[in-house]
Amino acid sequence: MGARPTVTLQLDDDNRLARDLVAGGVFVPGCTVARFEDCELVVRGGDTELTLAARVVFVDANGAGLELVDCGPEVKAQLAALAKKAATHETDEADEAAEQRRIPLNVHERLRGLTLVQQIKVAQHGEISERQVLERIYGKTVWDPLLRNPRITTPEVARIARMGALPRPLVELIVGNGAWLQVPEIRRALLTNPRLGTDQIVRVLRLLPKHELKLAAIQTGYTHAVRDAAKRILRETP
Repeated sequence: MGARPTVTLQLDDDNRLARDLVAGGVFVPGCTVARFEDCELVVRGGDTELTLAARVVFVDANGAGLELVDCGPEVKAQLAALAKKAATHETDEADEAAEQRRIPLNVHERLRGLTLVQQIKVAQHGEISERQVLERIYGKTVWDPLLRNPRITTPEVARIARMGALPRPLVELIVGNGAWLQVPEIRRALLTNPRLGTDQIVRVLRLLPKHELKLAAIQTGYTHAVRDAAKRILRETP
């Protein structure tokens, strides 16, 4: 029988991984080891390295979820020390306790059941994969903090802008962002939103090139208010 495959996990970039390991399992992005196969998990943090026996229990297109084969008190103590050493900032004790009780195998598992404070924290600072899953799970609860994440992408803003249940203050937040209004995809998304106010409709329409404005005046996917405002602006335009 050949040697077991080796999977390496670097903790310096994400201290949450160490806390996941203390709970007995971890999701490793890019891992290609087959499901139910045993492997050697090499965990590195700072100048410390631990080699642990693990088994793959979950596989998807993004990587694999590993379960530690032996996660007794001694191993947990070593991992806890490694987590503390690898940490770059303090973690809220309540968040840490909640994280340690779970064995997250993928992004969905890790983000399910978060408190409101945790939802907001992930929405404001999370990566795109986390933001997308967060919105699927919690919907309008996280729209506000998602829109305040400096790394939010154009498609994400457009998707939220299209939501008919979007509160008016958040509609204004999007309309008030000059950089977002320069993006055609976001403008079109806003114009389909029935909550867009009269003044906001005009503000968005005035940014459209004339050929798009002509389309907006007849586009049945837009509300009557949008079509009517587009016709008025066209009549005013030389």
